[in-house]
Formats: sequence, structure tokens, C-alpha cells
Amino acid sequence: MKVKIKSILNVIGHEELYVIPIACNGKYVLGLNFFEDIEGGRVARFVLIMDKYGEINSIKVVEGDKGIVIAEGVRDDMDAVSKVIKIDRKMVTNRIPLFINIKVKSFPETQDRGIRGYENYIKRYGEIDPSKLKGVIKLDVIEEVV
Repeated sequence: MKVKIKSILNVIGHEELYVIPIACNGKYVLGLNFFEDIEGGRVARFVLIMDKYGEINSIKVVEGDKGIVIAEGVRDDMDAVSKVIKIDRKMVTNRIPLFINIKVKSFPETQDRGIRGYENYIKRYGEIDPSKLKGVIKLDVIEEVV
């Protein structure tokens, strides 16, 4: 996956979510998140995390400010991930969320949709082994100067 990040990010919200790390490139971690789109839902989506301190090395609860970045190869990468773990619904778009100013937590403090979607997935399919997802996707990050 190739991600383009502009030097100025338009923050559109604040969110808490579970992140399953898949790939990293410097301070950026590409993660998989399950999002509750409808009650009981568990749509898989990619998220990008700016992890300045290298804290996201296993499944973590992350809270941070959210903006949107442009990514290429999302469909192919989602197909590659779905061959490794069970994914019944996928969010395939070239616009993926980037989380900055993150705080890594031991447990969730809210019931945001990025938390509930993961919990719905676990109830249905059980825990995910993140080591199976390592190396499935290659992450390239281009920081554009605007």
C-alpha cells in the first residue's frame, strides 16, 4: 500500500479504537480495525497511526485525533489480509483514517464504534493472532510538502 500524507492534516474528529498492526514504515503503522457500521457490525478497515515512540507492536487500544489520507492499493491489500483471517465485510476506499497525537491505553474507556466493532468480531470469530498478518502487506509512506 502506498499512502500520501500532506504536511497539513485536517483533523476531523477524535476516536478510540482497537488497532491490529500489520505493517510499519518509520513512525507510521498500518493497522486493521473493525468498525461497527450497524448494530452488531464488524466492517474491516485499514487505519494509519503515527506512532512516534514505537508502542504499537501488538493489538492495542489507541485514542487520538483523526484525519483522512489518500492510499493506493487498498483493495488488493484487503484481499491479501482476508486470505489470512476471516473477514466477512470490508471497507474498501482510497481514503483511510490517519490518527495522530495518540495515547495507547490498557483497556477501552468508551464504546466508540472502533471498539464495539472489534468486540463484535471477537465474539463471532475469536481472538486474532497479529503475527499471522506481519509481512502480508508492504507499506510505503510519502510525506508531501504543500
